[in-house]
Formats: sequence, C-alpha cells, structure tokens
Amino acid sequence: MMRRICAAVLCLILCLTGLPAQAETAMFYTLGSKVEDFTLTTYDGQTITLSEVLKEKDMVLLNIWASWCGPCETEFPYLEQAYQQYKEDVAVIAVSCEVMDTNDVLADYAQRLGLTFPVAQDTANLATRFYAASIPMSVVIDRFGTVCFMESGAQTSVEAFTNLFDAFVGEGYTSSMLLESIPTTKPNIPAAAEDKLAEALNVDGGTLSFRNSGNAYAWPMIPAEEDGRDALMSTNAGADGMQSAVYTTVQAQAGDALAVTFKTSSEAACDLFTITVNGETVKVFGGEKEWMTYAHAFEAAGEYIVGLHYIKDAMDAAGGDVVYIDSVALLSGEDAAAAVAANPAYPVAGATTLTVVNENARQITFDDPSYALLSMFGLADYYIVNGETAQLVVTLDEAADPEAALLTNYYDGSVSGVAEFPTTEGYLYETPIDSTETTGYSYTNLHLYPAADSAVMDVRTVVCFASEENANAFVTTLSAYGYGVTGWRYIDGTEAETDALPGEGVEETEEMPDEAE
Repeated sequence: MMRRICAAVLCLILCLTGLPAQAETAMFYTLGSKVEDFTLTTYDGQTITLSEVLKEKDMVLLNIWASWCGPCETEFPYLEQAYQQYKEDVAVIAVSCEVMDTNDVLADYAQRLGLTFPVAQDTANLATRFYAASIPMSVVIDRFGTVCFMESGAQTSVEAFTNLFDAFVGEGYTSSMLLESIPTTKPNIPAAAEDKLAEALNVDGGTLSFRNSGNAYAWPMIPAEEDGRDALMSTNAGADGMQSAVYTTVQAQAGDALAVTFKTSSEAACDLFTITVNGETVKVFGGEKEWMTYAHAFEAAGEYIVGLHYIKDAMDAAGGDVVYIDSVALLSGEDAAAAVAANPAYPVAGATTLTVVNENARQITFDDPSYALLSMFGLADYYIVNGETAQLVVTLDEAADPEAALLTNYYDGSVSGVAEFPTTEGYLYETPIDSTETTGYSYTNLHLYPAADSAVMDVRTVVCFASEENANAFVTTLSAYGYGVTGWRYIDGTEAETDALPGEGVEETEEMPDEAE
C-alpha cells in the first residue's frame, strides 16, 4: 500500500525546514490546494511570478530537483522534449532545493543538459510547501491556481509528460481536475448529453444545468438506474489515478445550500466521492455508504462552480468501485438550514492524536543516541500493551476530514478508513499485534494519516509490543543489525521487570523495517 509515508521523509522535511517536530503543518500544499503567489529569479536573472505566468499559460509544471540527484538528471531530457512540444501552452519551472546549487552551478547544469525552460533556486521554499519528500518531484498547478497533480520519482519517457500536459491544456479544461497519477488511456465511454445529466440529477422542479468535464482524460458520469432511482454513475472503475466528474454553476445567496444525494461503494478513505467548490475540496466520502445527503452551505452570495467527482488513488479498489448521484438541489431559507443541520456529525477534538488505551498498556522510550528509530518510524510513541491485542483511540482536529483519514496497520498490511469506527469520544480501533511468540516479529507499527487531501499533513505513529520480553527482543535485534539502540525504559520512571541486554534472548532472524518504505 502506497499510503505509508517513509520515516526518512519526515527527517528530510525537518532538515529542510528547521521546523520542530510537532509544528503546525497546515503550511503544506496537497491536491486541491490553492497556491499562494510566489516569485523566483532564475540563474540568468529572469523574474518568474506564478500569477503572471498563469495569465499566459494553461498550466505550470514545477519540477523540484537537485544537482546531485541522479534520477533528476535522468528525467530532464524527456521533460525538455515534451516542453518543446507544449511550450506555447505550458510553463515548466525547474526549482533546485539544494542550497549549494548556486547560480553558477545551475547555469552549468542547464547548459550541459540543454534545458531551455526556467531554472532557479528554491528561494520561495516550494520544496517544503509541497512536501517534497523525495526528488525529482513533479507538481502541476492548473490555470485556476489549484494543485492538481503531485508525484515524486523520475518520469522516463516523453509520453509521460505529454500525457500529463494533455490533461490540462485546451479550451475544454473549464474546472480543476485532480489527478492521482499520470493518465495513460483516454476514456472509451461517451459522455452523456447535458439534458440527460439534468434529467438524472435535478429534483422535481429543479432548474440546475450540468455539464461534463470537457477534459480528454476525465471519465464521464452517465445516467444509470440504481435501487429504483434515476441517477448518475461514475465510469472510472478500475482506472487507478483517474476520476469521473460532472459540474454545475450555481448563483447562490448567503445561507443557501447545495444538497447532494449519493451512494458510494469504494475503498474507504482512498477512492473518494469529492465535492469541490471553485476547484477546492469541501467534503469527501468513501467506503460503503447507502443513500445519504450532504449539504454544502454558501457563506456569501455569488457564482460558484461545483464539481462532483469520483477520484481514485493510484492503486487498489474495493466494493463496487463506484459512486451514484441521485439528485442535486439548491436550497434556501429554512430548507437550507435544515439540510446543513442534518449533515453527518463526526467526533471533533482539539488535536490529532493516536493513543493506545489498553488498561494495562504502558508507554516506553528507547535509549537511541543515533536516532535509528526516527529513521525507521519517524516521530512515534512506543507502548508495551501487556496483551495480544491493542486498542487505539484516534482523535482528529476540526481541520481533518475523517472520511479522508487513514490508519495503516503493519500487522496485517491493512488500510482502514478512520470514519469507519467512530465513538462518542473519538475513533476506537482494535487489532492483534505481532509478538515473537506468535508471528516471530516483536512489534507492530501503526500510522495515522489524517486528511490526506486537505491542507493538513499531520502523521501520527505508534509502535506496540506485547510484553517487556518483546521490547527486549527488539533491542537485541537492533543491536545485532548495528542500529545502536541500547535499551528502553518506562516514561513514568518505574523500573522494568526484565533486562534488555543486546546480544541475548533472540536469534538474528527478525527483519528490520524498511527505511525507504
């Protein structure tokens, strides 16, 4: 499962930014974010301002790289060739995140590779804002200033870039389209006529108009009957990284609400029914949801472009891999207020936390002078559970959408949507954990990724041990692999009942976590 953020990533970001480990992270851009204007100066003295570029171009591709990065150099020739084909409509800006890449270094590099697009130092701190965990990283900012694509890793063909450009250029691109991966195949399903869209989506007496994306790589929503209802159905089942979409423009007064009735059968917290307003995500839903209604309130009068999308991530599927939309209605007055009041309610806390709550669980810390565990797990809390099963409570702050929050479990490799296990106090999750007595592994690590598609990236990690003996075995294994962890202790200062002695108590068979996972 791709939804694990490498612990080394966290270390890299902290090194790049100098931020404390638990600093505010709303500064990070994610899919659907609006990008603040920025200005860069290239190695040869050109001034590049995002807002000015977007007045002339259909999209901007930011390439975040460094001169020492081999994969960066591998992809640049392909990017240059694609740029030559699309430079009338596309701007490419190569931004080096290496502080030692001076203008002289950049000039030599660009000239050696024959790069004709702008190349600049990252004086706008873009590598941090886009959470560039590994490089090269490609970021697409569309003509509306929305982050529509983010991917790390070298592209090794011209076609990869031209397919990406094709998704965002041309007159047919009228609303932001969020992509989880580079398109490879254009949809082979014809779009429905607009009168058929209106017939399927309008409530009795409704007058809203609906339209297709117009983008060559966006899968259409098509009329379909489901549970005796005339609805629209997404068509991108199995098309990883792609989306189906339909749009409407509404003239709303302050206090009006758009009520959408829908049904989902998808991979919870991963493949999501997404409601956007003027290109920004306002709500998502995933998993198995029977017919329900969500109402989005408009705080101010104005014209709003509302998008209804089924956006699939880059891998895997679950359920029917489909979204059905039965109706869309613009409500006002008491009807609008009642619809908003009936929206799903979620437990809300003042902070995002992931905590082991077993009655006999106790928190520990490791003696780790070389920070080996930070490179393995990132910023983690460690617990001795004193049992074979761990109970965890998740709390989310108000900025995190529970429908987009993930809990990954290394015991069985599962990915669970946090919204699937609510309680009045938070979200309660229970899982067996590894032990040397059962699976041969002495620990289980779990990671919480809340609101992956919002402007907040705030990862929480816990590592669970069934007993003191398993914590001892972990220390012994780390020592055998040369990681330099010398022991553990309870954080409340009480004494352990056993000794953690490297070199004793376990054979060197346990695998260590993959730092690059």
